[in-house]
Amino acid sequence: MIDKKYDLQHFMILLVVSFALFMEALDTTVINTAIPNMARSLNVNPIDLKITLISYLLSLAIFIPISGWIGDKWGMKRIFIGAMFIFILSSLWCGFSNNLLELVIARTLQGLGGALALPIGRLIVLRAFERNEVISAMSRVAIVASLGTMLGPMLGGFVTHYFSWRWIFWINIPVGLINIALAFYWIKNDAPQKVYPLDKIGFILFGGSLAGFTFGLSAFSESTLSRSTALSVTFYSFLLMLCYFWHSRHKKHPIINSILLQIRTFRVSVFGNLFCRLGFGGVPFLLPLLLQIGLHYPEQISGMLVAPIALGIMVVRPLTLSILRLLGYKHLLIGNTVLLSISICSFCLVNQSTPLFMIVVLTFLFGFLISLQYSGMNSLGYTGVGMDDLSSATSIISTLQQLAQSFGVAVSALFLQHFSTADHQAVYLSVPIFHHTFLAMGLMTFLSAFIFFRLKSSDGGDMIAVH
Repeated sequence: MIDKKYDLQHFMILLVVSFALFMEALDTTVINTAIPNMARSLNVNPIDLKITLISYLLSLAIFIPISGWIGDKWGMKRIFIGAMFIFILSSLWCGFSNNLLELVIARTLQGLGGALALPIGRLIVLRAFERNEVISAMSRVAIVASLGTMLGPMLGGFVTHYFSWRWIFWINIPVGLINIALAFYWIKNDAPQKVYPLDKIGFILFGGSLAGFTFGLSAFSESTLSRSTALSVTFYSFLLMLCYFWHSRHKKHPIINSILLQIRTFRVSVFGNLFCRLGFGGVPFLLPLLLQIGLHYPEQISGMLVAPIALGIMVVRPLTLSILRLLGYKHLLIGNTVLLSISICSFCLVNQSTPLFMIVVLTFLFGFLISLQYSGMNSLGYTGVGMDDLSSATSIISTLQQLAQSFGVAVSALFLQHFSTADHQAVYLSVPIFHHTFLAMGLMTFLSAFIFFRLKSSDGGDMIAVH
């Protein structure tokens, strides 16, 4: 009887964390198919609406590094539930936004809720399971989260077509309320722990540099900002980052524990995450634009064609551990990165005469491959990291994931803007423009494969060992 209760407790922990990731995934992907409709409603350029994606991801990247500290100081359960409340209230505000600035502010607050809920949820799982159970446990969490990724484009297209784009944010509210109730009952109360003083100056320097880098990169493709503004912001952000690293050398407990980068496998995981996502991070942003603006499909059809990405993610999740054991981290990540670059380039085949079935196959394969990439890159980061450093490692990995994803969206928008204005004074999004952009992003993904040559065949053995 004790064992059954223990199993039920662990199952419910996974379910609660899964729902949090479900909401995050749903909210990230649901907006993609609604962008053209939202652009018309708010009277802005569709490319400029990338800021609603980036502001959310950037807010995650800025606040994730201090989420572990906040959770330890006031208790993981308390902060997790509070973060869910912030997420729900900001979702409500997003739906009532009347202009782009208001929507960006609301999305930023949404990111704050996600920044506290997601890494703390992962820490709850990491501390509840043994090291050799982590990949299996996180894969189960990811399967539920993948439902959000899969339902997002379909719900976004359906709701936008038959109701209003505002409802794509309000659908998070009932899921969030249910999850709060489950968290109250099933997550154990944990006493606040003694924490080191928060490095406030480091937080300002690091967060400011991330915000500046992302805004600067995004500004290069803005229709209302000059290149000189983008360059100036990027330059000062670089100076802020240099100041942070100088400052962190003299801090015992910096915001980002850069000492972990001395671990080779962790370093490969971090830089692999960063440069790979620069290539494929913008694909979920580009595909709905290609389908709706380039090929003139309605929102609900576009959502159904993008949804197989999540289906591919779900199919491969139960197989991930077996594939890792068969190939090892080095061979999997090198080979899969190359296949992923080919998958991105394959979207150049999509045009007005492409059968819908072929588009479904291409998006499914892309989802299958990015799922393997995520699992390999993320779990590799915990190899060689001690239990005392799990919180720091999780903060770094989670921050890089969100930051690189926002960079990927900004880079894809930059390519779109570059190719579309090559022969025109104004932005003109034709099908060949999207093809050129996918080709450029596929090449970037291919080049990132060289990072994984730094791995050894035996790396990650402790994460995939059979027990």
